[in-house]
Amino acid sequence: MKRSIITMLCVALITVGCSATGEKKPRKPSLEEMLAQVTEQDGRSCVRVDDIDGYAPLDDTMVSVSARGRKHYLMTTMFRCNSLRGTFRVGVSGRFSEVCGGGMGHLVTDEETCPIRNIYEFPSRDDAFAALSAAEARREAQELFPDEE
Repeated sequence: MKRSIITMLCVALITVGCSATGEKKPRKPSLEEMLAQVTEQDGRSCVRVDDIDGYAPLDDTMVSVSARGRKHYLMTTMFRCNSLRGTFRVGVSGRFSEVCGGGMGHLVTDEETCPIRNIYEFPSRDDAFAALSAAEARREAQELFPDEE
């Protein structure tokens, strides 16, 4: 009995000692953080629900949204919205006639409702995807070279 307690204590001390001396790996920045840096937006843009022309899910946390006046938006969800990847029908619901970033609006599919975390506004679809590509590149660079930023 005594031997097993001493063994467990030694294992615990070695584990703590190894973790205390190991280098802490930097946290991988989120795509949303990089998009905010690239666009210099806070993600709280608003869009009138009636102005939305179409949606294109990009992954399980981001949707590309076309609107009247050639405007374009990238919307991100607060958590993974698994049904976004395979759906052809996406809707937006909000408290009023517009939806804004910050968690009050929702992306709605046939299977689930996902709170919208951020909405970034762009003058065109090309501008939106250029910003998204720049954010992805910056995220990759920061992950590869964390001390460079």
